[in-house]
Amino acid sequence: MKFPKNERSSPTETYEAPAYLTRALNEKPKVTRAEQWKVWFACALQAFWVMGINQSFGIFQAYYGSDKAVKEGVIQPEDQMERAGIAAIQSLGNGGIVAVFAIFFYPYLPCIGRHIRTLCFASTVLAASGFAAAAACNNIWLLVVTQGLLVGIGNGFFLNVLTAILPEYFGRRSGAAQGAAAAFGCVGAVILSLVLHRMLDSVGSRWTLGTLSIASMCILGSSSYLAQPPRKCHRRSAKLVGWKTFKNPTFTLLFLANFIHPMTVAIPTTFGPEFSKALGYSGNMASIILAVSSAVGIPSRFLLGWAADFVGHNNMLFLAIFIFALSTLIMWLPSALADSGAVWMVYKVVYGCVFGTFTALINSVQKGHFGDELYYPYNGAMTSIRGIGYVVGVPVAGLLVSRAKGSELHGSDFVTPIAYTGIFLMVSVLCLAGVRYLDAKKNGWKWVK
Repeated sequence: MKFPKNERSSPTETYEAPAYLTRALNEKPKVTRAEQWKVWFACALQAFWVMGINQSFGIFQAYYGSDKAVKEGVIQPEDQMERAGIAAIQSLGNGGIVAVFAIFFYPYLPCIGRHIRTLCFASTVLAASGFAAAAACNNIWLLVVTQGLLVGIGNGFFLNVLTAILPEYFGRRSGAAQGAAAAFGCVGAVILSLVLHRMLDSVGSRWTLGTLSIASMCILGSSSYLAQPPRKCHRRSAKLVGWKTFKNPTFTLLFLANFIHPMTVAIPTTFGPEFSKALGYSGNMASIILAVSSAVGIPSRFLLGWAADFVGHNNMLFLAIFIFALSTLIMWLPSALADSGAVWMVYKVVYGCVFGTFTALINSVQKGHFGDELYYPYNGAMTSIRGIGYVVGVPVAGLLVSRAKGSELHGSDFVTPIAYTGIFLMVSVLCLAGVRYLDAKKNGWKWVK
């Protein structure tokens, strides 16, 4: 860094600043333990609620396709077989709609500062209002707008902003911090999978959605109060990502993986309860299977995040997605072809172990490749394409399920969406393998730090 020699000297006469001064200007302020706890609890609370709702949406997917939903008047008889439309509630409600625009607002996140709490509180009101409005709906498309779009915008801000900020507060232990926070998403999914089924069965969707509205205000309101701003850093780029960035093969491969993986990751949870019923299980057992799958993820998310800090985030991400892809093709697909409930339950345990690894580690992986200066602009582009994957992936899978009432479905009716899931996951694995290869050319093939 260069400075004028003295006040009288010409502006063109400069000297080189000492290296220690340059480093000091570029270093971030030290993080306090209180800040770490606050940002972690904020992320843990939003994960518990937002990710918990997303992972347990399969209960709503099965309910909205049932005769009981028609009798209650929440949907019309012709909506029962509109699985793509019902799935659109989840694809919008999961926060993907906010992620789509991340390329435009992520570069400016460091400018938000303490205003992040105000934005979080506003998002809380929006999510709670969406659930409250959904309680008064009488057709599937109104549910798409309320439980889907409104809730998705509110929840999406928490999921896509707070999660991106978390790694900056934990340095080398960011994997463990993200894994532990993500584990709370599994806790939420376990509780909500069981509670939602009981509530929908006993009091119906209107009271259930009203309860979700009140709970959103309480839980997301607490997360808003604890939210911390992005870390201050002397060097931050606020430039939008341009086409020239795709000349970087690492960026391009991660961009593709961020699109392909989200297209498939929510399919086993969204259609899981319906698939369980198609295999002959009761609605109560279907919710238990979904809850068990989420329960397995509670320790596994923390352990995978902790292990990633030792074996490398790139390595752990690749291994987890490879296991996910392989198990889909050699377990879930055969269970559909043979109507095998046992194989399906084994698959759900494996899925529970690796589900969420991509969400938990991808921010740390991208931060490691692109550094602090480019983290938000590049991560914004990745989050945008990820959002498109979240929005379009599940409805496409819904179109591929055989068009029949829920009570008339069989395991074989899900073969096409399962194959779609497995093939796309394998393409994602190839992209991550390419990223690992490019990283190895620079830093070697070391698997343990």
